[in-house]
Amino acid sequence: MKCEHLLAVATAVGFVLVGGQAAFAFTAVSSAHLNLRTGPGPQYPVVATIGRDDKIDVHGCLKEVTWCDVNWGDQRGWASADYIAYDTEDGPKVLPLAGDAIDIPLVTYEEVEQVAPEFVGTVTPVDGFVEAITPPKMISAYVSEQTVEPVFVSGEVVVGAVLPETVPLYAVPESPYHFAMVNGQNVLVEKDTRKIVYIYR
Repeated sequence: MKCEHLLAVATAVGFVLVGGQAAFAFTAVSSAHLNLRTGPGPQYPVVATIGRDDKIDVHGCLKEVTWCDVNWGDQRGWASADYIAYDTEDGPKVLPLAGDAIDIPLVTYEEVEQVAPEFVGTVTPVDGFVEAITPPKMISAYVSEQTVEPVFVSGEVVVGAVLPETVPLYAVPESPYHFAMVNGQNVLVEKDTRKIVYIYR
């Protein structure tokens, strides 16, 4: 990680680039239906959802390789490194596990007028692809009508990821599923496994 650039936030929903990062971008692939956010964290608004297996241009990642500054088509934002895969000699690996296979440019991020949320735990990333269910309309209608306490977890919520025990779940009547409001999105989960099976976007 040799290249360091500074990203400064102009508002809570945008950032200004300092330096010519585009020259250092490399191509990777999204390993899940992945949120593209306005900043490096689940507290930032979602601007788009990157499709699974879609190509993205990675301009750089935070030092800890947790969040990366990316382009998806003509949209620029931040995506969780846990779901950005790079094709190494040993096969595709997500960026935190890519090791020395790639020299990831390093970026930093300076928050302005952004209050960091209190995280109640860390979501367990999914290993491999999990297909989302198609919830019945009655379940979706019920979830949309509810107002529950929103919580934030460290990491990104994707289908197949597992919520920590500290996230409160709410029953859906006559359904095997529960739901929660996590990182700004309602999610359906399996009650026993706490695995996310659907995300309301």
